[in-house]
Amino acid sequence: MIQSCSFTIDEPKLGEYRAEIKTKDGSILPFKFVLLNESDKLIMKVENDKEILIYDDIVHVQDSIKILMPPYDAVIIVKSKGETLKGRYLKEESGKEASFHAIINDEPKFISDKEANFSFDGKYKTVFRPENPYPGLGLFTQKDNNISGTFRKNTGDTRYLSGITFGDSILLSTFDGAHPYLIKAVKKGDTIFGNLYYYSDSITEFWMIEDDDYELANSKILTKLKDGFQSINFNFKNINGKFISLNDEQFKNKVVVVQILGTWCPNCLDETQFFLSYLDKNPNQDLAFVGLSVEAAKTEERAMKRISKMIDKFDIPYPILLAQYGSTDKEKFLEKITMLENIISYPTTIIIDKTGKVNSIHTGFNGPATGQAFIDYKNEFESEIKGLLELQ
Repeated sequence: MIQSCSFTIDEPKLGEYRAEIKTKDGSILPFKFVLLNESDKLIMKVENDKEILIYDDIVHVQDSIKILMPPYDAVIIVKSKGETLKGRYLKEESGKEASFHAIINDEPKFISDKEANFSFDGKYKTVFRPENPYPGLGLFTQKDNNISGTFRKNTGDTRYLSGITFGDSILLSTFDGAHPYLIKAVKKGDTIFGNLYYYSDSITEFWMIEDDDYELANSKILTKLKDGFQSINFNFKNINGKFISLNDEQFKNKVVVVQILGTWCPNCLDETQFFLSYLDKNPNQDLAFVGLSVEAAKTEERAMKRISKMIDKFDIPYPILLAQYGSTDKEKFLEKITMLENIISYPTTIIIDKTGKVNSIHTGFNGPATGQAFIDYKNEFESEIKGLLELQ
């Protein structure tokens, strides 16, 4: 045990844990993590299929342990007792929370000795919210009764899902700090019916059917400029309080990639990491990036702190500007970029040519979990930028 401000705290045991978050209807959303101690520093290593996330900002507050997950506003606050951690998963800005429990356990997230009655390998046409349809595309692979994959949507993807299939049932989950997801589904005839749980906040119904030919709408036709406009402009503060505009000298006669994002958005951070890898491999003085961040934080100061943490965590070399705080409402954002007819997703990326004209607007992002879609996006992006840089 350790002492902290007169409080006695049980130091958590190191090792592999199975964690559970309770959903809105009391279902269990499980995920796996490992607690390590490296150089006298406590580290939480979360495993999501092919992805490993490291959270090393762990502090003791009174009689509890607080695991922060910057740049997200999510935290896990627990008390340690023996081989268990018990407390809550909390979104600090909204105040929404869910109960959290973890115990030392080296078993998988889901267990069943029942064989699957069908193969979940393949592509699936998916419809979320059947009463108000929203399209999706399920991409899954199966080995024995273990399955992994993701759902692509026009706004992005659900990142790395993994779990099992048994009998006619499917169980999948993931935890990336910001978005804990649980999938519970059952196959009836040719159709799979299920629910997507977003921790304790929401339950979204969906159905899906295998369809190798199904594709989502082209991401470059979903967000448009208003009639009569060929360019955009903005004037927002950077983390040092300086206003930056697209008319500034640093963007003149350059190809400019404008990234509309939020620090709370995992798809945005996936996109940011791709941009950083692209810049590292393709430095060019005629290419500039700038981010316009839309933040839920209630004050400008807190929003700027979140942006600053993101810049520091990922070592972002280009400016990230605060476009909006206190709300992530898209209609409010459109009041600030009035040249846009609509915006349906964070991230949305606007690519501008050397003359200042908008060349394309890309809605959402196909992250690493989408496999071939991610490769296709990278190739398309690289080809577009290369073509624009070669134009005189």
